[in-house]
Amino acid sequence: MIETILQHVARIPLSVRWLAHQVRLGQHRSHQRGSGLDFDQIREYQPGEAVRKINWAATARRGSVTPLVNAYYEEKDLTVMLLADLSASMHFGSTRLTKRALAAEISASLVYSTLLNHDRVGLLGFAGDVACYLPPRQERTYQRLIPEAILQSEAGSGPADWWTAVSRLERWVSRPTLMFILSDFLTDDSERLQQALKQLCRRHDPIALVVTDPLEQTLPVGTARIVSRDFETGAVRSFSLTRANQRRMAERTEARQAQLGQMFRHLRMPYLTVTADGNYIDELRHLVLSRHRRASA
Repeated sequence: MIETILQHVARIPLSVRWLAHQVRLGQHRSHQRGSGLDFDQIREYQPGEAVRKINWAATARRGSVTPLVNAYYEEKDLTVMLLADLSASMHFGSTRLTKRALAAEISASLVYSTLLNHDRVGLLGFAGDVACYLPPRQERTYQRLIPEAILQSEAGSGPADWWTAVSRLERWVSRPTLMFILSDFLTDDSERLQQALKQLCRRHDPIALVVTDPLEQTLPVGTARIVSRDFETGAVRSFSLTRANQRRMAERTEARQAQLGQMFRHLRMPYLTVTADGNYIDELRHLVLSRHRRASA
């Protein structure tokens, strides 16, 4: 599965810096390390560097003739975080990929584009609790590790706990990030979801990718009956494939999409609905470029 996903990697123009950089972090795109706030490594002192950077304790422990200094990530780097919903509802799929596998495929392109720009990328996957966490780094192995974590992490059978995920993210990632939220946003507590997303918007710049499946949007018409089971609650339902049921499902889907759209617009959060059989890479490119043009206007 992971090899197939990596074959679908495509570049997304994340080199277009997000608006917060114009205010605080600048437009520079290099991967320099310097006088930022996030620790990177301890290395040997280079002639001309400020003496205050020397880590005297580390130098004494190593017994090095050359002093050792603390190196930090430059604040000019872009940090990209992927917030992936791994709840049971993401296991559903009626096309070539389940929603969870589609999230892994999209993440592979986002990781590829981020690393290509020498920026940092990380992942937090969650369901009822945090299922996996990879801190933001310029790490080439993340090209495989992040999609694998989305596919393979054990997340339980319960619904997504958005508030827990956001609270952990706020604790572990202190600097502003460009964030991609990969989820079907299926929840019985839309108010708590909105509160969690509002909290994210205070520090970060989130983009919502609503992962869905064609069979969640419309039903086929026929003479058979379908038995369905809710992955999260275990509830079983049976219904016939009549035109009336098809119409009712289409109406519910339209109402849910309108509710989500209203919430995202209220939060001023860009969003995109993606399906495995759609051209989501081109749509995502267009979304990133269009919001850059609006920010520059």
